[in-house]
Amino acid sequence: MYDVVIIGAGPAGLTAGYELSKSTKKVLILEKKHQVGGLAETKVFGDYRYDIGPHRFFTKNEEVYALFLKMLGDDAVKVDRKTRILFKNSYFDYPLSPLNALFGLGIFESIQIGFSYFYARSKGYLRLSKIENFEDWVIDKFGRKLYSNFFKNYTEKVWGIDCKQIGKDWAAQRIKGLSLTSAIYFSLFPNSKKKPKTLVDVFYYPRLGAGMLWEKFEDYLNENGVKVQKNSFVTNVKQEDDYQVLTYIEDGEEKRISAKHILFSNPLLDFIKFYEEEVPDKVITSANNLEYRNHISVHLTVDTKLFDDNWIYIHSPGLKMARIADFTNFSKEMSKQNEYPLTLEYFCFEEDDIWSQENQEIIAFALEELKSIFSVDFKVIHNDVTRNAKAYPVIKTGYEKDINIIKNWLKTKENLTAIGRSGMFKYNNQDHAMATGLYAVRTLLGEGNFDPWSVNVDGEYHEEISSD
Repeated sequence: MYDVVIIGAGPAGLTAGYELSKSTKKVLILEKKHQVGGLAETKVFGDYRYDIGPHRFFTKNEEVYALFLKMLGDDAVKVDRKTRILFKNSYFDYPLSPLNALFGLGIFESIQIGFSYFYARSKGYLRLSKIENFEDWVIDKFGRKLYSNFFKNYTEKVWGIDCKQIGKDWAAQRIKGLSLTSAIYFSLFPNSKKKPKTLVDVFYYPRLGAGMLWEKFEDYLNENGVKVQKNSFVTNVKQEDDYQVLTYIEDGEEKRISAKHILFSNPLLDFIKFYEEEVPDKVITSANNLEYRNHISVHLTVDTKLFDDNWIYIHSPGLKMARIADFTNFSKEMSKQNEYPLTLEYFCFEEDDIWSQENQEIIAFALEELKSIFSVDFKVIHNDVTRNAKAYPVIKTGYEKDINIIKNWLKTKENLTAIGRSGMFKYNNQDHAMATGLYAVRTLLGEGNFDPWSVNVDGEYHEEISSD
């Protein structure tokens, strides 16, 4: 009998394990893959290392940040931040500022952007704008012209749905809502005492990839009484009196264990499906209303330096690629000298053709798109593909109603707690996922009422800091 079983060894599950390692509880972490880290793992193919996607660790939670640096120690590398948007063969700052976009598209388009912007802000000032979804929010902050140019295509490329169907709350945490008038003012008077919050321009990164942090967590836990058991896929959870029985497959063999409490960070919909108890119809209906977006990483190591950004967002409408990263721009130790590991990212639903295509077919398509962006000759030294099902929760307009129904049902299950991005169906970053693990455990241990669902609800842009 375990006191706590944690399903999933991603950022939330491993951080929960870390917090539990300070207690006397008997704890087990079950991870279905052969490697820890979830979407933050580092893929290793022989001599070649890639992250599934780029990770820039930044947090406003000082406790989480201290834990991040503590676990990495001397393996924390300081990195200069640089990220841009590619649109119509031109590069723009990310996060997009109206001033940068205004003067980067030519005089005629800039005039259109300017009028569109001031019209939208006038409507907002007079409270004539009705903000019900992502599209409304962006148009209100930036104007319809900038929305059409920069936001609509990319957002629909990533999420696979119309921007009118995406929740407005998601936008505030992903897009810098800088006003055009303040941008002009502070470019003319950069030393003003009223200067607003600014972007983080330096961050720390694990020397051998984002997954190095979670491998260090794994080592720490195994050394401190918390077993991390990989290649263990949970297939069933059943309530028995005051404890739970978990069935899982480990290396092809079915096994059963019991636990007084379960923390799960695997996809919420999957958990509800294999939870063997009478689940209310309204909970099942709400779960079926939710969707996840699948993620494909195309890994290429090339012999030529193509860009010096940490990553580039691909907003160009003619390309299906969403983002591209060069990991030597994070840490020189991610590859041998004169070799440059890239990850090209694509998003899809499970029924989309690309999800079922052979790896070499996907790689050939990605290479064709890469060559259309960079006109220089380069040689591919290594290639591979990583697929992640149910990687991103799709934040549809009105999804909160379904989540609240599921949350209220979970509250009736005293020995079940959802944590992390997938478990809570929240678009969280690593730091948010870590915080949900910490808070869930502290509540479980009776140290207070720390609600994991309250993490990342401030609506602030996540990479801003005070200019002071």
